[in-house]
Amino acid sequence: MKTTIAMLSTASVLALAVAGAAQAGTIAGRVTDASETVGLEGATVRILETGQTATVGADGTFRVTGLAAGEYTLRVSYVGADAREVSVNLATVTDTVSPTITLGDDVDYVDNILVMGQRGALNSALSRQRANDGNIAVLSSDAIGQFPDENVAEAARRAVGVNVLNDQGEGRFVSIRGLDPNLVSTSINGVRLTSPEAEDRQVGLDVIDADVLSSVVINKSLLPNMDGDSVGGNVEIETTSGLDVDQLYVRARVASLYSDLEQEYGYRGSINFANNFMDGRLGVAGSLSHQERVFGSESFEVDGGWDIDESVPFPNEVEMRNYQVTRERTTAVLNLDYRVNNDLTFYTRTTWSDFSDQEVRNRVEIKYEDAEYDDAASSGDLAVFTASEMEIDRDVKDRLETQMIFASDFGGEWINGGTTVDWSLSYVYAEEAEPNRLDVDFSYEFEDGETFGIDVSDPMRPHLTFAGGTTTDRVFDSSLYENQGYELTNGLSQDREYTATLNIRHDTELGGLPSYIQYGVRARTRDKKYALDFDVYDDTSLLLSDVARTVDYGQGPIGPVPNPTRVRDYFFTNLGSLDYVSVDSDIDSFGASYRVEEDVVAGYLMGSVENGPLRVVGGVRVEQTDMAARGYETFLAEEDATVGGVVLTEDTVFVTPTSASDDYTDVLPSILARYELTENVIVRGAYFASIQRPNPGQFAPRILVEQNDDDEVEGEFGNPDLQRLEADNFDVSIEWYPNNDAVVYLGYFFKDLENVIGGVGYEDITLNGRFFDEASSFINLPEAEVSGIEFNYQQALDFLPVEGFISGFNFTASDSEATLADGRIIPLPRQSDTVWNAVLGYDNGPWDLRAVVSTRSEYLDEIRGGADEDRWVLEHSQLDLSAKYEFNDFLQVFGDLKNVTDEPYQAVTRPDGIDRVEQLEEYGWSAVFGVRFTY
Repeated sequence: MKTTIAMLSTASVLALAVAGAAQAGTIAGRVTDASETVGLEGATVRILETGQTATVGADGTFRVTGLAAGEYTLRVSYVGADAREVSVNLATVTDTVSPTITLGDDVDYVDNILVMGQRGALNSALSRQRANDGNIAVLSSDAIGQFPDENVAEAARRAVGVNVLNDQGEGRFVSIRGLDPNLVSTSINGVRLTSPEAEDRQVGLDVIDADVLSSVVINKSLLPNMDGDSVGGNVEIETTSGLDVDQLYVRARVASLYSDLEQEYGYRGSINFANNFMDGRLGVAGSLSHQERVFGSESFEVDGGWDIDESVPFPNEVEMRNYQVTRERTTAVLNLDYRVNNDLTFYTRTTWSDFSDQEVRNRVEIKYEDAEYDDAASSGDLAVFTASEMEIDRDVKDRLETQMIFASDFGGEWINGGTTVDWSLSYVYAEEAEPNRLDVDFSYEFEDGETFGIDVSDPMRPHLTFAGGTTTDRVFDSSLYENQGYELTNGLSQDREYTATLNIRHDTELGGLPSYIQYGVRARTRDKKYALDFDVYDDTSLLLSDVARTVDYGQGPIGPVPNPTRVRDYFFTNLGSLDYVSVDSDIDSFGASYRVEEDVVAGYLMGSVENGPLRVVGGVRVEQTDMAARGYETFLAEEDATVGGVVLTEDTVFVTPTSASDDYTDVLPSILARYELTENVIVRGAYFASIQRPNPGQFAPRILVEQNDDDEVEGEFGNPDLQRLEADNFDVSIEWYPNNDAVVYLGYFFKDLENVIGGVGYEDITLNGRFFDEASSFINLPEAEVSGIEFNYQQALDFLPVEGFISGFNFTASDSEATLADGRIIPLPRQSDTVWNAVLGYDNGPWDLRAVVSTRSEYLDEIRGGADEDRWVLEHSQLDLSAKYEFNDFLQVFGDLKNVTDEPYQAVTRPDGIDRVEQLEEYGWSAVFGVRFTY
């Protein structure tokens, strides 16, 4: 690896020397709308005489170097406007000309559909996608503003091939082409984000408010200058630069939020600004947003699976859950750009986002598996039970979870003739904290032959029945439920990364054809750790009746539950008199804590050549990875267990520090080809190799062992011997732009995966020199593959007799296959076979209306002992509506409805081939209405 970096450094120096010696003319211009104030990012500029092309940047500028003196014709194209040809003259070989080229002159810029509204958002996205070398999907800030999206994840799901996994009915994790979110990387302004999640690499994008975005770019194919550890793709979040605007830009929004289920209101507000000073050399841009959303959900869940061996199938344990949530999200962005001259620019990019989730969960657990099944009384769809030692638990979880992401980047760009050098130094910090989470359980044991029943005529919505009389009285009598102890949790996950990057590009010619060579180095050092302080206390003096309350619950008779405020007050008031249970506290605290350090040094070499309609980009990236991890082996031996030939007289915990390390080198080639069959028909093909390193929670050498008084041993293991996942990725696509405001896209992808990481369960096995009756860990599966097709259609329906309608439809069909250690073949977890979005919009005059349907098919959520035990999440469709009315150029009112049809989250198992509920959670619909100001 040192040799590779040395070679790249030497090549860089030579290239700079060549660049400094070369003399060539330059065209450095700008492309704008007719007002000459809005740059048309994504416009393509082609020099007809040489075949060279350039893509217009966010500030509307473009640059072409290496030109001889003479007359040149520039052809400029942008979706939504007619192409324009402009002539320029380079008087000498050292000359630089700076033309300003306008498009859309036939449109009144005050009502300029070229850059404003739904039509403008469509034009911008399609232009950037058309000009790019790789397979990308773009969502501009205007496009995002057309949807009722709370955060970045919800904004991203509108793109073709993108699915989002929800939390409490709100989008959180992004999946690209059906792959697990842990296989998707996330960056902001080019800076790779770390994860606040304690165990994973996946970044929950519900942390970042959608109001602060400039655009979201989904990269589905990787080039050598991009990090190689992404199999699904990369989500790039872009914020605004002050150099992207010609004058002061301000956008502010104030809105009220409403949750139908909780019948509670929240609020949100945001302000975005951008401007430049010092004759356009200093750019300042910033955003600030805050929202508080009060909502909830009701969930019916099954724990322990279904028993199908009796005459009537029944769930072993039923849980009725009520959630009350207050979610706050604050995001701040500050970007500074300083252009020393046309060849030298410095910048800083800073993003801070804070997310808090105050959640109260009340739960009632009815444990039918502990009762006696009454076969004589059970018939049809009614299962009947007689209680002997059957428990009902009524508990409360009162927790505040906070997540924070901070990303800062300082860098610059220097242009010397045909050579461009850019560099950056970045720091990213992410954390997740659970301060003073309190879990408290109250329980009552039924042992007098009480009768219970459950009607399973609808296996997705079982109905609970009680015998009435004494049984019913006892079920709902809060004075019978005794406290079973307290669990106080303080968890802190921290993930920080320092990165240094240097890229050098030299524009040149290869055999008379426009080309470039680019190389660079990148070093990342990452430190992720999780510390858990878990304290258990016993107390039998508190009864549920002392702290009871009632909650609304529409899925069944939930009865009295603990009041979180009264429970917390009692706990902290009486903490000094409670019995501390050190054994239970230590095993969880040490068993969960770990630290993983990861250093990645990468170098790459790539180049491009353009021959008329064909452009090819390819190269190789080399990444050296060094990982070191620390954890604990935590061994709990119960009283009367035999350890080392000694019978223990009390429960005992043994804690031993553990450590592990690994290092490896990956060579990751890639090649992308782009061919214009015509100016409006583009064919793309790509191959790239990529990897995915194990999640920190999988790699960490954590060992948790429990031995009971019968000397039966169970264990849970991390696995530092895991290999990274390796992928060969293939893409081919064709895009047709039939007119200035439409696209039809069809693509195919295939991914060949090796060393996919999955969970595994063992029985009667010796691991680490110890025999286990049961154990669980992680292993590399032999192989897997994913393939699929993507289709995207978007068009302004100008041919209709009524102007202003816009339609869109995207569809992804994928198929995956993985082989488990036992030979069983399954689809990859979290991979939906189909994902589609349909949009119908109307944008004419002051009205801007939109309806969107988002649908994903079912997916495998958890791999268990067999197909009859696996957990599946069922298909989900969601209808969202949005309406806006513009009073003038500055003021707009809007209203959004989300999840209009109240679609629930549904998870099932199929023990007998029938969908039987494991989780059914309802959220209700929600609304947003407010005012937006733009200047």
